[in-house]
Amino acid sequence: MIKKQRLEKQRLEEQRLEKQRLEKQRLEKQGLEKQGVDPGCPTALLRKIVGRIAPRPPMIAVATLLLTMFVAVPVARAEIDSVAVQRSIDRGLAYLKKTQLVRGGWTEYSGNSCGLSSLCTLAMLTSGVPGDDTSITRAMAYLRTHEPNDTYSVSLQTLVYCQLGSARDLAAIRRNVDWLVEKQQRRGDDNQLGAWGYGDRGSGDPSNTQFAILALGAAEERGIEVPAKTLELSLEYWKKRQRPDGSWTYNSLSGTPTGSMVAAGIASIIIARGGLGSHSANLTGQSLPCCGDEAATTDPAARALNWLASAFTLRANPGGTDTYFYYLYALERVGRLSGRRFIGDHDWYREGAEVIVSLQDEFQGFWAGTGIAENNRDISTSFALLFLSKGKRQVVVGKLDYSAGQSSAWNRHPDALRQLVRHVERDWGRDLTWQTIDAEQSAVTDLLQTPVLVIGGSDALNFPEALSSRLASYIDQGGSIVFDNDGSDGCGNDAAFRASVERLCREWFPDAKLEPLPPDHPVWFAQHRVDPPANGTKHWIEGVQACCRTPVFYAPKSLSCRWSYGDRLFRRSDESPGVRAEIESGIRLGENIIAYATGRELKDKLQSRTVINASESSGGQRGVLRLATLATDTGGDQAKRALPNVATLLRQRVPMQVSAAPESILLDENSLRDVGVLWIHGRESFEFTDKQRQALQQYIERDGYILANSICASDAFAESFRREMKRLLPDSPLESMPPNHRAWTTAFGGFDVSRVTIRSPQLNEGQALRKQSESPRLEVAVVNEFASVFFSPLDLSCALESQNSIQCEGYSTDETVKIVANVLLYALQQ
Repeated sequence: MIKKQRLEKQRLEEQRLEKQRLEKQRLEKQGLEKQGVDPGCPTALLRKIVGRIAPRPPMIAVATLLLTMFVAVPVARAEIDSVAVQRSIDRGLAYLKKTQLVRGGWTEYSGNSCGLSSLCTLAMLTSGVPGDDTSITRAMAYLRTHEPNDTYSVSLQTLVYCQLGSARDLAAIRRNVDWLVEKQQRRGDDNQLGAWGYGDRGSGDPSNTQFAILALGAAEERGIEVPAKTLELSLEYWKKRQRPDGSWTYNSLSGTPTGSMVAAGIASIIIARGGLGSHSANLTGQSLPCCGDEAATTDPAARALNWLASAFTLRANPGGTDTYFYYLYALERVGRLSGRRFIGDHDWYREGAEVIVSLQDEFQGFWAGTGIAENNRDISTSFALLFLSKGKRQVVVGKLDYSAGQSSAWNRHPDALRQLVRHVERDWGRDLTWQTIDAEQSAVTDLLQTPVLVIGGSDALNFPEALSSRLASYIDQGGSIVFDNDGSDGCGNDAAFRASVERLCREWFPDAKLEPLPPDHPVWFAQHRVDPPANGTKHWIEGVQACCRTPVFYAPKSLSCRWSYGDRLFRRSDESPGVRAEIESGIRLGENIIAYATGRELKDKLQSRTVINASESSGGQRGVLRLATLATDTGGDQAKRALPNVATLLRQRVPMQVSAAPESILLDENSLRDVGVLWIHGRESFEFTDKQRQALQQYIERDGYILANSICASDAFAESFRREMKRLLPDSPLESMPPNHRAWTTAFGGFDVSRVTIRSPQLNEGQALRKQSESPRLEVAVVNEFASVFFSPLDLSCALESQNSIQCEGYSTDETVKIVANVLLYALQQ
């Protein structure tokens, strides 16, 4: 059924895109006709390019022809994107600022002293309004005059104080925490134990209870201690009220379950369990208990997620009325806290953002629901903003679910990533999130939603070939994998897990091997200084080195277990110093891996992920410029895919047809015969023979081009290449291309790369990457008045092999492609 729905949705989307494409084509044709241009001729850009090409010897005739062949660029899907979401957020914020009262708050309901004002302030802060903005300073001045005595107001005020993060509010946070602890129901009806009501009025209910738990969880993240008994009682409250189908109702077990209450229950359980340190085991003694886990079949949050997946809709609050935006806010919380991109078959944030943006008032920027509460535009607008802003947090790490619903072995420590991300957020000063990736349903683009993918297990990993292939492609496109051995600590088959990881690494990297990372590897200091273990190998992180980066890490001792206790580092706790040091070391290693793998550069959640399919080739056709890599035996094999990748990207982005030779070629006259551009790269020193120099000299005289670069900015290769070019072209020295060179402009149909970002790895604690803006650093040799040899002393190849590698000095993948495109367009049109 789900597959049929997907196919139908895809068919309708394709029809819409085709209609959009035809309409665009019609409008373009009308525009050309108005200009007196024949719509059947090449584009204006093509005419402009061809018109500038000066006569050249025979080799350039091919170049001229290839410039007349454009690659069809697929029409992009007209989906919601981060720009549209931010525009919507900005308009919603403008509305809230307009409705703010002179005294700093918003119009309150009777009985709630500052609840609505707190909600509006929270929405603004969460949406990125800075603390020193006039609207926030006025709102905070208003809120600080109140000592609320109802659960909603106390909880929301606490959330505001925690979000702002001002030290002056710590006393108020403690006061509010004490109030919530005192007002929790601890006697009476068994089904009421652990709940909160409106304060001193009436019995407890799940809505008040979820806001109280939200506040207590936020306070704990600010370092305020919350009694374990309070969280335990709340956890039991949700478990007792849960219906057999996994759902919750507002009033009683016999009522109608609603999406908002189910979402409230899921989030409350996750927060309460996280606040207790680990729901799998209590910390006692001198060692970390790492083997406990609540089976997925009995886990109340997992059962509730199944209910929510089956009832999922964005048309209304499932089972409820008049609480639509309240439901969306709760839904966002579930997706974020559970780390799920998909709830059932639904990409909850993308779909939700599309709906919310479409519901916004076009003129004033507010949202309005139905019913007594959501008729209030301030409330609906605040809930909508909280969904859009909190849900779009950038993903920093993910967990691969390869269980197909059969086992929980992939997730022995469910709270591990949430706890790790809390520490990353604190150290980076940014709101971030994590994600669970379904191995069965995820394409490579889905995997690329997370820059670091953790794969845990306590036994052998028996991945099907299709999954192994997708993971290999994920790595090729710049992703990083952390294999986490949950079978260590006596919790499973340690050896079997390692053997399966080694097997996968051999499949993906035939020329490299899994081995301990040396003490000078950034994994030991990219974010925090972590000393490698003095003896033994249990804590020694291992990895595979491929083209100037480590894309695969292996933790012989479970990092997830250590991460799951990460909350203890936010507060005083009673574990032994040795255990605390072990938790701290695990958290720091996790942060270091993330900092190293990302360079702290993250993509927006709605930003599309590009997969470079280097198998797409235009080889064998007339008019196609053939690129080939020279086999130099200098370490160039570390970047075998650099040339096929750049050929693919060039075909997609600029008006030229190029192909890449499938294998490296030898340096002889026969091999060079049909090569238009010779790509030379490496990491080690080398020297050509007299015969090779003669073949290369003849190649240049026949109007061939050389484009060389030093992999990972290797000085040894750069020195050798410059020496060989001096021998080969004594009258045509390599000289630096000046910052104002026309090749860095759009003069030849390329890109403006007059300023690019040069990325340099930093071998000091807390900074993985240094960036500086300048013109590209390239050298050129002019032969017979034509620029024929181009050399980059900075890396180009690794940026194309593994996107945005941070372990070598060079450029981002996107800027590398632009630099190469500009060089070729300039060379061919001199």
